[in-house]
Amino acid sequence: MKKNWFWGILIVIIISWLCNIIYFELHQLEEPVVLDSYIDIQSTEYTNFSLFYLTNSSEVVELESIIAAGFTYSNEQNFFPWFGDATAQSYRQEFTHQYLKQAIFTFDEESLKQVVKGVQTNEIYARFTNGQVVPVKLEKMNFQRPHNVTNVISSKASFGSNQGIQGNILEAAETVRMNAIELPDSLMNQIELKVQLLSDTSSASINVEKIMSKNWEEIDAPLYDDIEWSLEIQKGDSVGLIFQIKDSDSYVNIENDWSGRTESGKAFTHTIPLLIEPNLSNKDVVDIVQQARGELR
Repeated sequence: MKKNWFWGILIVIIISWLCNIIYFELHQLEEPVVLDSYIDIQSTEYTNFSLFYLTNSSEVVELESIIAAGFTYSNEQNFFPWFGDATAQSYRQEFTHQYLKQAIFTFDEESLKQVVKGVQTNEIYARFTNGQVVPVKLEKMNFQRPHNVTNVISSKASFGSNQGIQGNILEAAETVRMNAIELPDSLMNQIELKVQLLSDTSSASINVEKIMSKNWEEIDAPLYDDIEWSLEIQKGDSVGLIFQIKDSDSYVNIENDWSGRTESGKAFTHTIPLLIEPNLSNKDVVDIVQQARGELR
């Protein structure tokens, strides 16, 4: 009888061990996944942007460089993969089986041309410290020439919070009539926008405090879709553009033009920056892993 108990317990242990291995393997990436990006910013003498990616938390793997049209560019983010410590990695967010990480790159004008060429010809790849090379697919990558600076409206303050709220307060140097803000269609499901006219004489910092002290639902301002465009801003008044960023599985870095006209009929544009970094849930990561493994269609 004791002998049968021994073999029964041993079989249960082996089955449990095998189930744990199978469960673990089903949640592992076969290779790192670079998240989608939408980049549309102005180029400068040295332009930088990021790529975000997922790796298995059980291994030490970092994005070492990207290869674009045959040229290689190194990740500037500090990491120390040679220590072999799975916890000593450059991760931004930790999940049950994966890490979300960020790679940072800086390019001069000539390098940017090669990167854009690589994107346009589907010749952009990420090389990782474990030797794996995976293709990088970006929804958009565009670098605008620097715009002429206009003093018709100017940014008095920018802000952001851990509730996903970010925005700008802009002041009009003369009375202007602003056109509807046009954001890329693919981003509209990731954000909400409220537009708040500010006609009091308080400072920009006080206006920011008033906005940031409230939850999104409490901010007393109309949604973008509820405004009858165009929008008039009187000389000396301000307008708050308040974005609510929803959870996102992609990286968005854009500088969006907002066009308008002065009272004299002069056309101008003002650039609105918008930065959305990935904010993933455990379910998002599971879906990404399953899709990468071909288990989710």
